[in-house]
Amino acid sequence: MKFVVPYLRVVAGMFAAITLWLAIVEVLNGNPADAILFLAFAAGLGYLAIGKPLRDRRRRIKVEQDAIAARAEAGHRAFLAGDVHAAMAPPPEPSKPPRIRRGVVIAAAVAGLFVLMGIISDISDGLDSPTKDDVSTTPRAAAPTTTTPYATSAATTARTVAPEATPATRISTTQVAAVASTAVMPNVVCMDLQAAQDTIQAAGVFYSTSVDATGQGRAQVWDRNWVVVDQTPSVGASIGEGDPVLSVLKEDEFSGC
Repeated sequence: MKFVVPYLRVVAGMFAAITLWLAIVEVLNGNPADAILFLAFAAGLGYLAIGKPLRDRRRRIKVEQDAIAARAEAGHRAFLAGDVHAAMAPPPEPSKPPRIRRGVVIAAAVAGLFVLMGIISDISDGLDSPTKDDVSTTPRAAAPTTTTPYATSAATTARTVAPEATPATRISTTQVAAVASTAVMPNVVCMDLQAAQDTIQAAGVFYSTSVDATGQGRAQVWDRNWVVVDQTPSVGASIGEGDPVLSVLKEDEFSGC
């Protein structure tokens, strides 16, 4: 059993880190009750992973210190009683600290890497929905300017040679045509936010915005936990970068889907 305990503590520490991150996510989403629940789990698992070993270590150190103090007191009394041999007896040797196994260190490193990758993945999913301030729109290109060349004739050429001739007038026309958007707004209502963003990107628009449908301004850190309940513009409308606005609710909230 002693061989398995360190690995169980590594597992407890990993789940403590995961539940702590979930508590942070719930705080960002405006759910304090769920955050407190996750914090309670994180505290319990953290105690099993770190708190209990530290408490056992302090207890072991205190026992060793008490043994040394008792030996010193016994030596002092023996010296006063004239028993020099007992008074000069060496103190008890401290117990050796437990050896840290290489397998436990490797398991802890793997668990930490697993938790870190999960956090980075969650943050990356949350950054897929930039705000309108972060959206950069692609400038629309104008159609090239066409210029009508000079119209000349033999008579005009003759007049340009004469001193009293008037210079020919250059006539140019500019046609500006706006580039029509080729992207069409798909129907993403009742999709989770991540799937909705992927669908809009597949339609040809990379940037879209998500907003909390309750008006509380909650951040959509974990996109797959949110459901689209409304979209702007409507299905079939032409869209450009930053035009789609998705109103979302959490999965456990009533969305009508």
